[in-house]
Amino acid sequence: MPGLIVIVFIKKEYQNLLAPRESAFQHLHSRYQVETHKLLNAMSEGKQQSQNTNKPRKAPTDQDDDAATVVPPILTYSRNEGQFLASDAHRPADDQSTLFEEEGERREDDLLPSLRGSNSKAHLISSQLSQWNYNNNRVLLKRSILKTQVFVDQLQEENNIRPIFIAANDEREKLHVLQLNIKIDGHYNIKERNGFNMEKKALSKLFQSQIGAVANHLNALKKRVDDVSSKVFITGDVNTGKSALCNSLLKRRLLPEDQLPCTNVFSEILEARENDGIEEVHAIPLYIAPTLKEAVDMYSIQNSKTYEIHSLKELSDLVPQNEKYALLKVYIKDDKRPASTSLLRNGTVDISLIDSPGLNMDSLQTAEVMSRQEEIDLVIFVVNAENQLTLSAKEFISLASREKKLMFFVVKKFDKIRDKQRCKELILKQIRDLSPETHKRAADFVHFVSKNGDEIAGYHGGDDSEDNGDEEPDNDPYSNNDPDPDFDSLEDSLRNFVLKKRSLSKLLPAKTYLSKLLSDITSISKSNITMYTEEKEKINQELETLRPEILTVQTKCNDLTNCVDKMAEETIALAYNNTKETLLSALDVPLHEYPKYQGLAQIYDFIFTTEDFIVNQIDEAINLSEVFAKQKTDVLVKKIYEVGKSELGDDFMCERVFKSELMFKKKKHLIGKRLRVSLSITDLFAPSWKGFLSYLSWQKPSTAPIYDIEEQTQEKQNGLMKTLGLKNYPLTQYWSRPSLLFTSKIPTLTLYFLGSTKVVGNIVLNGIKLSSWNSLKKLSVPIIVVGSLLGITYLIHDLPRALPMNLSSKYKRKLQEVEYIHLNAQRTSNEVRDVLRVPTREILRSCEIIMDKKQVTKKELESKNENNTLSIKFFDSLYEGTMAQKSIVEEINLDID
Repeated sequence: MPGLIVIVFIKKEYQNLLAPRESAFQHLHSRYQVETHKLLNAMSEGKQQSQNTNKPRKAPTDQDDDAATVVPPILTYSRNEGQFLASDAHRPADDQSTLFEEEGERREDDLLPSLRGSNSKAHLISSQLSQWNYNNNRVLLKRSILKTQVFVDQLQEENNIRPIFIAANDEREKLHVLQLNIKIDGHYNIKERNGFNMEKKALSKLFQSQIGAVANHLNALKKRVDDVSSKVFITGDVNTGKSALCNSLLKRRLLPEDQLPCTNVFSEILEARENDGIEEVHAIPLYIAPTLKEAVDMYSIQNSKTYEIHSLKELSDLVPQNEKYALLKVYIKDDKRPASTSLLRNGTVDISLIDSPGLNMDSLQTAEVMSRQEEIDLVIFVVNAENQLTLSAKEFISLASREKKLMFFVVKKFDKIRDKQRCKELILKQIRDLSPETHKRAADFVHFVSKNGDEIAGYHGGDDSEDNGDEEPDNDPYSNNDPDPDFDSLEDSLRNFVLKKRSLSKLLPAKTYLSKLLSDITSISKSNITMYTEEKEKINQELETLRPEILTVQTKCNDLTNCVDKMAEETIALAYNNTKETLLSALDVPLHEYPKYQGLAQIYDFIFTTEDFIVNQIDEAINLSEVFAKQKTDVLVKKIYEVGKSELGDDFMCERVFKSELMFKKKKHLIGKRLRVSLSITDLFAPSWKGFLSYLSWQKPSTAPIYDIEEQTQEKQNGLMKTLGLKNYPLTQYWSRPSLLFTSKIPTLTLYFLGSTKVVGNIVLNGIKLSSWNSLKKLSVPIIVVGSLLGITYLIHDLPRALPMNLSSKYKRKLQEVEYIHLNAQRTSNEVRDVLRVPTREILRSCEIIMDKKQVTKKELESKNENNTLSIKFFDSLYEGTMAQKSIVEEINLDID
């Protein structure tokens, strides 16, 4: 009856526990301990009853009847439903899947029915409690895995947006799962060497790949928790006897053995019940699955296209062919032993043994062995006592210890060691450094085996021995049941751990990995919170210092650009005004600088040479204004360079050279093509009374050419030439060009002479009649003739002055009409402006660069500050979530079975 009460109680509480609440589990756990204590007391009472077998039996009571009818004779484990089932039906003869069964003859002879009923009830209750506890822990771990995956995804997303700080060399916050193992020259995590340290972004990229590996591991972990079967991985260095150990555990010579390494392909050994009881090998070729992981994923026992079928006899030929096969699935019948001693067919849980190639034989195979441990529940590491743990072995154990607190170590060839105690101490010290929990429980997990696998029962394998997976037990040395204390201890520990402590063997790796991973995330969160908080304070200080600097630089740049702009505008205005003034005064030329008059015969040439002279004067004025503009521009550019270098640094325009000769290389303004005036006959004359009277009085007119001092001195020396006005040309030209005489005073003197002679003659001849009307008539004719001749001679005499004056006046008016002066002044000033635009813009650009650098620095600091705030907020939330989840994981008790 107590058993019934406990079962009903457990069933009800288990239904209530389906709601994922940790408090319910704790309450139920305490109640479970109380009921278990009561049950143990009841079992002790049953033992006392068995000791009184000599006493006369009492008649069966109702309690005995209940005990006899409640407990079924057989309790089986259903792999499909994942729970234990009670059945009264008789099991098949070849079914070894029972957890326990009544051993009829022994129990009928040794135990009373009451004791048998009591023990059966105790086993049933214990099995139900163990299964319930396992299922509950599995549910909690699965939920923890899902929650941890969310944390990992958040961490990965945060790392993509804002690189995460990883304290790679911080011993205080040492990571277990998320650590970055940077290998350089065969060494990991070189901290002291040349101050080796990676920047944050580089570490972040490495961390991103590590997060991806963790995400894949969590998926594999979830599959392992869901899978009710257990996988035992036998690995170690090359030629340490892994295959021999596997054969010893199976009590059957199945895998080939040799003094040389012969296992190159992973071999997974399973119970033949999963293959309809047929013993055979399923080989997955490389053309179907190029890698081991793909082979595991693609293999399906229902799909014969995913593998090749071979017999067990071919196994010795298959295991070396790693260039052809990725994985071997070996199905065997382990029905020659009872369930209490069988490892594969134990009646409790499906177990598969995986034999692997040696670690240090091939780098690719070593990498596959390393990656395969993620899919394994339990690792049996085979060590050669002569070599101890090699570097590759240490690397594998370090990787596996991330999730596997407990690993089996089988030290073989121990009998060949002379100083066995020293060998034990060395190996245990290595294990302590790599797997502390295993070292603490070394009695159960570290086994020193004296016999090598190929020496069992005096058997010696080799190339000459035929490997027959189907040979009879009498011929199989592994079927020998001679006692071997060392190996028996190993086998008992392995069975006890895998079968009786399923929560530890199956779920402890998941709990360990989650605990370490969550611990790493909390450590990363703490270090990032600390780092971002310190960085935020530092950024705030930098911003406080930067703000006044920006104002100072801004004021300085404004003053500098205003000063340069002012100097440039002054130079541009100076060039404009100078060009305008130069062009305005270009035609104010004295007459003696004009082309000389060569007589009436050369009047045509005189007209055009005078016009060309005027046009050339305009062009020369433009050239002078351009030269002036070049000089002023060159001076200002040099000054701007000096100011820029003094204010902005020596790098200001250090690679630029100003060449003023390159200015004004463009064609002159097109308006110059239209700078021509029309000529007329009136341009030859410019009479005036003042000039005519000066001509009559033989005085030099005011518009007459200005003679040089030398010529004036010569005229003083030659009074006659001066009196006659023969001063402008040599006497030979007067002889060759008679029309030049009109430029002298000879025509005037001639007219004066003739006119005066005529008048005097009339006075002498007429005498008193001088005042009569007739005499006046006679005098008027010569006076008019003389006056006309004087006027004509005056016009001819004034022609060298009149033509230049008229043409100059016309061109001045033309310059005003077409705005030639303004356009050329504007052209000159624009050229100066274009040239000065380069250094002024460079000043402005340099100032903008300085300002932009300051502003960019400010924006970067502000943006960094915002990101730091977001990161602090994120890691605060992540820290709280991971700490809470870590507490839940650590409270999962796997020690109760």
